[in-house]
Order: sequence, then C-alpha cells, then structure tokens
Amino acid sequence: MDKEQEEQGFRVTDKRGFSEDGENRASGAAEQENEKAKTTAPGLEEQNEAPPRPPIDFPSYILSYYTQGLVLLGEVPSPYTNKKEEDVEAARHIVDILSMIQEKTKGNLSKDENQLLDSVLYELRIKFMAKTNRIKI
Repeated sequence: MDKEQEEQGFRVTDKRGFSEDGENRASGAAEQENEKAKTTAPGLEEQNEAPPRPPIDFPSYILSYYTQGLVLLGEVPSPYTNKKEEDVEAARHIVDILSMIQEKTKGNLSKDENQLLDSVLYELRIKFMAKTNRIKI
C-alpha cells in the first residue's frame, strides 16, 4: 500500500483465495485474521451497523438548539475543542430560529412542549442580553 492511500484513511485488502500466480492462499487467511484482530477493538466483534440513535422528538430537537446556543454563548465548552468559546452573532441566530419555531408551532404543541420552548427561549435570551451587556445578571 502506498503512502497516498494510507493518508486517505482506507485500506484495500485482497481477500481472494488465490494469488496472481494461481497459488492457493491458505496461509494468507491466517495473516488476514491477524490484521482483522489488530483493527478491531479488544473484546468487540466487528459490527456492520452503526449504534442505534435515540428517537427524534420535539423536546430533543429543541434541546439540541438550546445546547448549541449555550456553546455559542460560551456557557459550556465546545464538544469539538473542549474550550469555552463565544460567537454571539451565531447565538443570536439560534434564538431567532427558536423564535420562528415558536411562532410557527403556536397552537400545535402540548402544554409540556410549549413550556419547554418558552423556558429555553427565556434562558437563552437572558444569557444573550447579559453577554451583550444589555443587562447584568
């Protein structure tokens, strides 16, 4: 395997039972098993499917925006850098998105969903105003 293929992050393995010369590759099967054991985590079998994701529902959707807003306001560390970073304009965009969702879903939410959306919007707006020095908390 050349260096360029290695940098791209994939590996090509010839799994045919015979070599180019037509010779039996029975001894190659043991080598393949060794390679497979090196790339598989200890104690785990190879999995062909991704782990199941939690179901999508309205509260989890709203909470994903809330979490993103907290990250953008620097309230919690970014999951990518593990550092607190601020992007106030992007946080404003998140608040605008949640406001639009609230407007477009008015009258179609359960009491709990409506209360969650109200609470999330209130908290993000207060934190946004504090970050932009419009209020002091």
